[in-house]
Amino acid sequence: MGKRVLIPAACALLAALCLHACAGRQMTERQKLERHIRTIQDNNARACVAGCLAFEGDSNIELINFQEYFSEPACNYSYRGSTTKKLMERRERMEPLKPSAIVVLVGGNDLLSGIRIDDINRNYIALITYYKSICGNVYCISNLPVAPDICIKNSTLQLLNARLQQTCARLGAVYVPVYSHLVKNGGLNPEYARDPVHLNRAGQDVLIGILKKYLKK
Repeated sequence: MGKRVLIPAACALLAALCLHACAGRQMTERQKLERHIRTIQDNNARACVAGCLAFEGDSNIELINFQEYFSEPACNYSYRGSTTKKLMERRERMEPLKPSAIVVLVGGNDLLSGIRIDDINRNYIALITYYKSICGNVYCISNLPVAPDICIKNSTLQLLNARLQQTCARLGAVYVPVYSHLVKNGGLNPEYARDPVHLNRAGQDVLIGILKKYLKK
């Protein structure tokens, strides 16, 4: 009888210890992410200066420490959850920088919010037109693939990318096609994924590698 009581008790203790250890690892990952974002924000204090390379967009851009990839000042104004409307609302902070180039990735959160592609494209037109008025070099990164079980369909993302590509060609911006380099089996390649929608470091390396090829043109 004593042994039968001891065994479940020991199992419960072991389970509790495992849960505690898992929680500790999760906290560590969250702390690492917060520290990473603080590093990017600290860099902005030095890098958001006249003539810098400026980045705007949603969380996939916010999470990239561009200063690790570029020798020139790299200012990252991106913020998680951003939509084309949000970028429109804060677009004027780009003007004092007079950046050498503006690189933007946005659109996925619009789809999550139920915004129609036609309306997103109207915002693309307004954004690119404004950016072109203050900087001759505007680069629009294609929206990225997501895991197949996400409510946004990758087929819809591809339709949005096609409209963005057409808009860039009409307005003199450069379209940077990264989607096909990050997709596998109809979704975001797991090798490049931090989670179902965000890139890990390997995915960021791929994105920056492609971007640099277009920046040189």
